Amino acid sequence: MKQSSHIVPCMNMNLCSDGKQLRTQFLGDVENLAGRPTGPTEADVIAIAAAVDRVFGHLDPQSVVACAHRNAPNVWFNWPSARHLVRSGPNGADLCLLEVIDRERVAERFDRVVIGSADGDFAEAAARLASQGVHVIAAIGRGRLASSLKLAVREVVRLPLDPVAVSVSNIMEVRLSA
Repeated sequence: MKQSSHIVPCMNMNLCSDGKQLRTQFLGDVENLAGRPTGPTEADVIAIAAAVDRVFGHLDPQSVVACAHRNAPNVWFNWPSARHLVRSGPNGADLCLLEVIDRERVAERFDRVVIGSADGDFAEAAARLASQGVHVIAAIGRGRLASSLKLAVREVVRLPLDPVAVSVSNIMEVRLSA
């Protein structure tokens, strides 16, 4: 059975009832989203960026993506609109993104945080953000969602990464508009 993976855009999703602009941050572990042991291919990164834009673009997120050094060219050249972080080694991308949450006052600056990973390493940080009033969403790619992360977030969205969902016209539109 195919799981629904879209959040329906709403014209007022970026405004509070008091008129305050809501801010959203996307924190993406591109290697986790791609779900390949060898790292994301160019096509994977294009598909992930297009899926994130299609599902969360109406929220106008500030995107921060992380990967290992060996995968940096594919990520950087195919997702140019995002802030890029790089760290190799075990859980390198996770550690970069967790540092952003810990050191950059994310809970004070953003109303929504989308964690682009299925990794349980984000569960504690997600729970901490949620306890501070942040709406936390897990956006997962091809992997299985860790139960600890599922319990820590408010919503889970599976990104539409299958080849049928990401048509060439959508990819070109994202690349041209970036």
